[in-house]
Amino acid sequence: MATMELGQLIKELREKTGAGMTDCKKALEEAGGRIDEALTALRKKGLADAAKRSARATKEGAVAYHASGRTGAIIELNCETDFVARTDEFKKLAQTLAEEAAAGKLKTPADGAAQVSAIQGKMGENMALRRLERFELAGDGLIEGYIHLGAKKGALLQLSAANAAAAQSPAAKALAKELLLQIVGFSPKYLRREDVPAADLAKEREIHTEILRKEGKPEAAVAKIVEGKINKLFYQAFCLLEQMSVRDNKTPVAALIKDASAHAGGELQVARFARYTLGE
Repeated sequence: MATMELGQLIKELREKTGAGMTDCKKALEEAGGRIDEALTALRKKGLADAAKRSARATKEGAVAYHASGRTGAIIELNCETDFVARTDEFKKLAQTLAEEAAAGKLKTPADGAAQVSAIQGKMGENMALRRLERFELAGDGLIEGYIHLGAKKGALLQLSAANAAAAQSPAAKALAKELLLQIVGFSPKYLRREDVPAADLAKEREIHTEILRKEGKPEAAVAKIVEGKINKLFYQAFCLLEQMSVRDNKTPVAALIKDASAHAGGELQVARFARYTLGE
């Protein structure tokens, strides 16, 4: 085959398959320039590669969000390497999936399988939409998101407001931004202490009780000391409303919300949040 003819065939084959240039060239050479046979060979190879890819770990990827109007969503899209995670095509797919999740078109990760599969074939890596979460306002409020560390971490936040004016106020916007930084920076697991599962509290109490007994603390004092540690070491660490501000580690988050409410002209409350860390 002439060099110009081969180059044109490679281009055509790449457009049809999304396979790499080297793979296309090799397939055409082995098929004697017959593009249909080369296409069949690549499809067979693609199927074999897909089987191999399915066993490989997807530890890299990106967290993406989309918030618009009264809805928002956050997703985690995984791949095998950071190289692929940094490509424009992968980033575009992550953002598209977040937008479709926010619009209610994707209700479970399986709903995005076709789109992920299409890009996976081109990239030559195993990929998966690992998880997604969608928020929708029921009354007045605000939904905002934030992505950090090159899409390795992200958060989605829903605030409820006493009225539309408060929801649309600069104070509400500023509070949402502040709380998103808080969530990503201090990694709360729960909104308030009442949300903590009883089993988690029981485990914490058991751990601290055992430590105190090994330290030789009087048995009569153990229970009181344990409750103090639960309040200071557990609730303040893992409940958003009981944390100290990520900015100064002195101002309670609850105080930030109260102050923002006063400036907004109506009460603001955290309705819910989602925090995603890649691979967590």
